This record gives sequence, C-alpha cells and structure tokens, in this order.
Amino acid sequence: MSVQGAYRWPVPPPDGFTAADLDRIADLPPHTELIDGGLVFVSPQKLFHMRAVDLLTSGLRRQAPDNLRARREMTVTISERQRPEPDVPWFTRMRTPTPI
Repeated sequence: MSVQGAYRWPVPPPDGFTAADLDRIADLPPHTELIDGGLVFVSPQKLFHMRAVDLLTSGLRRQAPDNLRARREMTVTISERQRPEPDVPWFTRMRTPTPI
C-alpha cells in the first residue's frame, strides 16, 4: 500500500488555528468549523437533516421581524479561535448606506 498522494492533514500551531487561517488552509473538506482553535470536520448530512434545515429556514424567514435575517450554513466568526457554521444563523439586517 502506497501513501503517495495521500492527503496531508494540517498540523495546528501551538496556540491552535485562528479564524483567518480557516480561509488559507488548502483543500479542507466542506463545512469545516473552527472550535477552540481546532478544526472540526462535519460528517455529511442525511436527507432528513437537509429537509429539517430547509423547513426551519423557510419558516423563520416568513416569521422573522424585518430587522432579522435567517441564513443557511454560513460561518460566523465569534472570536479569533471560534468560527462555527450553524445550520441556521440569525443576522441583523444590514441596511444599504445612503449616499451623502
């Protein structure tokens, strides 16, 4: 058995990875999260999970107040070493700046 061409997993620095590192590390699996400076690889979701997230997202979008927005599977930088990807994060609505 040959290890030639095998994937080389990233080795964390002594203090752990940062949120900025997550964008620079090549070939990470989709939906990789950063928790306490460590990489967390999420397993593929089943059809039930996908449908549940779809229903939750569409229901929240219909019921949310005008100043809130629900998004699907978007990473959220909480701190330098915390960047999870919740299934349905909430965001305050961003208003387009008015030109002066």
